[in-house]
Amino acid sequence: MNTNISDIAKSYEDFIRNQMAQIGLDLHASNPEDEELVRRAAFLARHNYVKISAYSEERNVISFVVQDATPTNVTFHINAGNLSCDCPKEHWCRHKLAALFVLYQYIDSLATWLESFRSKKATQMNLLKDERSPEAWLRLVQNVYKTNLYNQPVLNPYLVESIFADMERQIFQHTPLEREWQSLYKLFTHLALLSHTWKHLKPTTESYKTYFNNFIEHEAEKVKEHIRLTSSKSRLFATDPFYDTLQKMVNYFLLHQSGYFEQRLYIYTFFWESMFNEKSRRESELASIKNDRHIADDVKIASIESMFFIMLKKYDELEQELADINDPDMLIWMDLAHFADRNEDDKALSMIIRAMLPCLDSFINTWLSTRYRSAFVSAFNKLCSKIDLNDEEAEVLFSSSGMYGMQPYSLFLIERGRYMEWTALHHRFPSSLAYLELCGLKTVLEEKPDALLPLYHALAMSELNQKSRQHYKQAVRVWKKMKTAAKKSGKNEFWNNYVDQTRQQYKRLRALQEEIEKGNLML
Repeated sequence: MNTNISDIAKSYEDFIRNQMAQIGLDLHASNPEDEELVRRAAFLARHNYVKISAYSEERNVISFVVQDATPTNVTFHINAGNLSCDCPKEHWCRHKLAALFVLYQYIDSLATWLESFRSKKATQMNLLKDERSPEAWLRLVQNVYKTNLYNQPVLNPYLVESIFADMERQIFQHTPLEREWQSLYKLFTHLALLSHTWKHLKPTTESYKTYFNNFIEHEAEKVKEHIRLTSSKSRLFATDPFYDTLQKMVNYFLLHQSGYFEQRLYIYTFFWESMFNEKSRRESELASIKNDRHIADDVKIASIESMFFIMLKKYDELEQELADINDPDMLIWMDLAHFADRNEDDKALSMIIRAMLPCLDSFINTWLSTRYRSAFVSAFNKLCSKIDLNDEEAEVLFSSSGMYGMQPYSLFLIERGRYMEWTALHHRFPSSLAYLELCGLKTVLEEKPDALLPLYHALAMSELNQKSRQHYKQAVRVWKKMKTAAKKSGKNEFWNNYVDQTRQQYKRLRALQEEIEKGNLML
């Protein structure tokens, strides 16, 4: 039996070369799993972890033992052209490759073969770049993703931005030279890469969630900018297949990804609001949404359908959705109201606002966190100012808003000349002179000055109760304004009596007496 490995290799040179050629056809360096498989096999072969354990020249059978994590047996049946291995991996495994590499070293340069194998990766990327089709662009993104991120099921949030930026840099190296294609290429590949990365954004702690949220918001703004640039350019006929594929990608991104639904919806909405403008495309998307039975658990399907009802002006169907509005969905409908406003659809805006009004009180005072109430009420009132609410609806709005709707309610009362109610409101929710001026104090002073006298008195007393010279100075400032209101009301005698009584009541407070004297309050 001849066990000289060099002689064995030369005896079966044709078989070995055929198998190496088959490896080149079956495995691709652009696939991270294949690249890793070849790398590990080459390591085993070069570091003497592969030994021939038996050889039968008569039967043309070679057996190897590979010293891997556990010893593994590999057998070549030359006559049958068959390679077998003990490991569970089907077809090519690192043990079969390592045994072939060991033999190949004696008939040719393994280093040259490996270099040729790896060079195919760059060649394939260039071919994908030159093949201008949605499928080619998607394969290019997938290759970059698999090389850099595919094998990282848990992504370190501190590295997500740098890893994503590096993948994006690799993809953007292949941006078409023609200017009219560049923005579409960047938008298309950016969204595809973000969708691939999405499954890795699974926070295990609250701080991790913050990092991922920041990353998503940053990337969403970049997508928005790509959309803006793409939609501002003339659309080429040749781009139609890319738009069709983009529609499918955006649909999958919203309906079949999971987590961070608000951010997914933000990106989805901007696509349909700014880029996909054709009525037929919007109708086909709406039909697709209605027929999809396998959407992610966090998707609020009613809000998405309602967005299309607004864009397609299907007001009857929108009204049906609004009939089921409830407290937990108020923020979703608030977003849809903003959407209708951006699209200058006054009818849809009016329908949404009026449907939200009955739920407003319960939502603000029960469901909405205290720290968000003021901002919500301000935004809602701003939308309400764009439609014509009747007095009854306005009362519902402002009574529901409570202290958080003070300013718009104050201006509403002034607009209707209800000055006594204005004063009563600010007695109910005491504030400061600065805030009162924001709420229309000067108008009330001009139109109904006598209504302000009790309010000024209450403000001055609030300052006096603080018992410091600085607060006494502030009380005198309030009294000066009260003096003006009394003068405008023709109540000079009342005012002078008020000042005398105040000085008499607080005669022991020397600092206050001094400030009153400086203030020259008498008429």
